[in-house]
This record gives sequence, structure tokens and C-alpha cells, in this order.
Amino acid sequence: STDKTVKVLNILEKNIQDGSKLSTLLNHNNDTEDEERLWRDLIMERVTKSADACLTAINIMTSPNMPKAVYIEDVIERVIQYTKFHLQNTLYPQYDPVYRVDPHGG
Repeated sequence: STDKTVKVLNILEKNIQDGSKLSTLLNHNNDTEDEERLWRDLIMERVTKSADACLTAINIMTSPNMPKAVYIEDVIERVIQYTKFHLQNTLYPQYDPVYRVDPHGG
């Protein structure tokens, strides 16, 4: 049972990693509106999948009476990395212009 739980957590870690560096803020280059919408949908799907994986991993690790083997450092670090990245690059820039990054390096 512990081995299966550890395997699930390792799979979740890979799913978290997939969306932990994806920015949901698109630059409005030469893409058509349809292309931009498709890109946004694809990125949001991956980011949402990663968020679900974070929540699932945290729920598993914080369940009562879990063996120490389920507290996998890589999974915990991935959840923190995902959370930190999306707070700084997704959530905060939506509400505070100070956090917005110029895509042209300005």
C-alpha cells in the first residue's frame, strides 16, 4: 500500500512539473485571435492539471496516519516551485502592475 502511494506521488510530481513553469500571460505578437485562444486554452489546461496534481499530492501527504515514506522531498519542492511561480507570474500580475514583466526585456 505504501509502495503504491509513493508511485502515485511520483506520477503526480511529473504532472506538477509539466505546468510549473508555464506562463498564462500571453504576449500579443502576430498571433490571430483564434491562435491565441487555442494557445491560452492549451496552457491553462496544463496549468490546471498541475494545480490538481499539487492538491492531490498535498491531500495524500497530509492525510492522517501516513507513513514517513510518503513525505517525498521532490514532490514537496515541486509543489512549492509551482505555487511560487504561479503566484509571481500568474496571480500577482493580474492585480498589481509592479509584477508584470515586459516580454521585450524592458
